[in-house]
Amino acid sequence: MSEYPQGWPPVLVSQFLVQHATANPDRLAVIAPTGSYTYAELVSAAKSYQSVLLAAGLRHGDAVVVRMDPGFEALAVLIACSETGLVYVPSTADAPMRRVAAVCDQTNARILITSPGSETLPALPLTGFASGRELKVVGEPPAPSGPDRDVLESDVAYVIFTSGSTGVPKGVVMSHRAALVAFRAIAHACDARERVASVAPLGFDFNLFDAAATLGRGRTLVYLPRSRYLHPRLLLEQLIVNRVEQLHCVPSLWSLLLRHCADRLGELTTLRRTVTGGEELPVSLVRRLRAALPDLDVLNAYGPTESICCAFYRVPNPVPAGWTAVPIGRHHPGCELMLVDGDGMPIDRPGVVGEVYLRSAALFNGYWRAPELTARALVPDPVAPWSEQRVLRIGDLAVTGPDGLTFVGRQDHQVQIYGNRVELEEVERCLGGAPGVIEAGVVHVRKGDEHLLMAGVVSDGELDSAALRSHCGAQLAKYMVPARFVPLAELPLTPAGKLDRSRLRELLSREPAAVG
Repeated sequence: MSEYPQGWPPVLVSQFLVQHATANPDRLAVIAPTGSYTYAELVSAAKSYQSVLLAAGLRHGDAVVVRMDPGFEALAVLIACSETGLVYVPSTADAPMRRVAAVCDQTNARILITSPGSETLPALPLTGFASGRELKVVGEPPAPSGPDRDVLESDVAYVIFTSGSTGVPKGVVMSHRAALVAFRAIAHACDARERVASVAPLGFDFNLFDAAATLGRGRTLVYLPRSRYLHPRLLLEQLIVNRVEQLHCVPSLWSLLLRHCADRLGELTTLRRTVTGGEELPVSLVRRLRAALPDLDVLNAYGPTESICCAFYRVPNPVPAGWTAVPIGRHHPGCELMLVDGDGMPIDRPGVVGEVYLRSAALFNGYWRAPELTARALVPDPVAPWSEQRVLRIGDLAVTGPDGLTFVGRQDHQVQIYGNRVELEEVERCLGGAPGVIEAGVVHVRKGDEHLLMAGVVSDGELDSAALRSHCGAQLAKYMVPARFVPLAELPLTPAGKLDRSRLRELLSREPAAVG
């Protein structure tokens, strides 16, 4: 392991997250459903976990799949992996075992770490159970996979698997160097208050965003119980009881709170700021939010998993009267956003729609063992193709205005549901494998401030919505399961014979008797 000189700036994810531990060891780092922990306790647990992982025979470059709720234990695993050169691969606690097994298989994982009492797990050489400061590993230690190596900033820090259009989860590979470029910008822009609440699932990059924003400033990260997320009034109680000063969440969460708890939002007397991301922030939502909390500072964060975050925009108060969309804003100092036209040429005129490209040291290495996908996403810099520098085609469409970029739409069939990336083709492929289904089309529909997936299904008999939901739930993450299934005689097609998603969206949006 590399020993960096005293006083060097952080170059590893672990170093960034615990950089304030020496000066403030007794400050609370984490408040979680399992307890409250200081920075000193976090460092101590991470070192203990690290020793256990090394004793189990894991070595530099080995993948460590983690399936649990966000909290102290997951943070300790992340820090331990970072210090040891292991690759941290987070998964949500409710991810179907079939999906977790697919991730383990893709990464050749030797170990899956979870919480005690978890259900039947994929068959791996090792299984770890993390609880508080203790990590227990059971199984047969594998033979070391290679020589000991130093941990460098160019090494892979983590892999986050998102929805893939082929039906197989797509792994976004991030190095320590790329992560820290984003982490520094996040910590600076979010300027965390004393207590920051996080509701992001472990397998979502917003979870890492929250850790960087909070621990990177030496503040306290409050992990709210995941079960509260779906019960707005219980979530509100947690925000009040924990005296949260800053809430990080997807806009959809605020929509839920406004719908069910508008009469009580005034009780959030300590809340000063919210940072939203993961999906488009509607102007109407900001206006409703400011009506309930007039002095709330609203920061809109933008960026794909492949860079964590690349732009921030502080929403003015009051919201300008003529606004129809909240801007993305301008890129942070560690990157550059540009718009490119259909011919691959940069757009330098305001008001012209173009595809968003990102140039940054905070870019991912590529997709895990998917060179063709990587080549389509990382392309030559259109401004300086001779430089051999690769830039990211984000796939979003935007226009330039006085406040920077404003999001217009997507180039492909990828959507965001509760901040999670969903490839519609993956959901369709899953539905197509259900008994009795002839074909299916899935679209993203917006109902007010809510984002829903709806499926049109052609079947050989009566549509069984419960059976379809169960079938999807066994293979897909919960956020990928359509909210409604609508029986159709046939799917609408374009003249070229392809699924007409615009027409399907119209059909499903007006369907009054859709099967839920």
